[in-house]
Amino acid sequence: MTAIQILGFLGILLIIGFIGDYLFKKMHFPDILALLALGYVAGNVLHIVDPAWVAPASPIIANLSLVIIMFNGGLGLEFSQAQAQAPRAIALALVGIAASMASATAFVYYVLDWELMNSLLLGAIVGGTSPAIVMPLIGRAKVPAQISSLLHIESAINGALVIVIALVILEVMTVGATENVASAIAKAIGMRFLLGVGVGAVAGFAWLWVLTFIEGELYDDILTLAVLFLLCLAVESLGGSGAIFALVFGLILGNGMDFARFIRTRRTIEIHNTMMKFHSQISFIVKTLFFAYLGLMVTFDEPRIIVPSIILSLALLAARFIVVPAVSIGKRNLLAHTGILATMLPRGLSAAVVAEIAASSDISHARLYPEIVILVIATTVIISAVGIPIFARKAPRENREIGERSGISDSS
Repeated sequence: MTAIQILGFLGILLIIGFIGDYLFKKMHFPDILALLALGYVAGNVLHIVDPAWVAPASPIIANLSLVIIMFNGGLGLEFSQAQAQAPRAIALALVGIAASMASATAFVYYVLDWELMNSLLLGAIVGGTSPAIVMPLIGRAKVPAQISSLLHIESAINGALVIVIALVILEVMTVGATENVASAIAKAIGMRFLLGVGVGAVAGFAWLWVLTFIEGELYDDILTLAVLFLLCLAVESLGGSGAIFALVFGLILGNGMDFARFIRTRRTIEIHNTMMKFHSQISFIVKTLFFAYLGLMVTFDEPRIIVPSIILSLALLAARFIVVPAVSIGKRNLLAHTGILATMLPRGLSAAVVAEIAASSDISHARLYPEIVILVIATTVIISAVGIPIFARKAPRENREIGERSGISDSS
């Protein structure tokens, strides 16, 4: 494929991304499905792009997409909403991962007849939702701010948890250590979250202060992006979560005035519209490339696992329909949006990355992990994309009924 052909393909890709985004806003047509289909057709049907040619760039595409989408998601979060929804989001993330792991592990163990540890590893890989997919999907859906904040925070936690849990299980399988597995997982999770949140908070406040001196400079948004990348590298090098860092860093920058009042200082800055639009545009580009890339990775080289992978995805959906009402007890607004919360289960970046790591290890069924995971990603993305227009139409009516019964507009 020549350089000119690559440019042409990128042009077509971005145009379809724009059309998909436009249709999503106007008609709730799932733009992600169009990008997935475009990637699959371009790679496996028309052979315009060779998936093997793109594969070496997958770590770059994956990590770039995750960091920018998490940062942009943080910019769009209101601090008051994030603070209010954090406890419920943590509960939904923890219970959701546990239920998803249990259902997936049981399915793989009993239906596919895999060994217990292999089943547990696959269950961990597909156990959590993907912030790289949830945030773009829910960001343009017409849902209340409480629901959007809840899903943003839950997916951010999931993205980090899935990687840590799965990699610890894989280490147990390859090294053979079986003692203190739970404590090892807890320690790894705690370290990644503490570093991500801590560095994100300190860097966010520091950069808000720096921005007061360069306010109005033409390229302050590009400089902010450069700082984001450098600090993500530093956090990951220290063993922290770059994704959590990007979310917290974006949250503080996007709520500069609120945090100024919180720490009782007048010297701060509110992120201007130009910077917000710039980072939104960057997020659009990487989101478009990311989902087309996922479509390229769907090869169907193992036809015998297609049906089991789809059934596994439905098992994950069933588990979420049990978890969401349980976690939403006492919250009328959450119960009114059970459909959206339950169908917002897309697996993505974290699962794909860990599956590739598992495939390169010396364990049984290694080569099947990426095949199954990509199919689960595609299926769960379709479920989520289709679920939004279905349940978004029902939610406003349900909200009005709840408001009439309770006499208030928001009971969360």
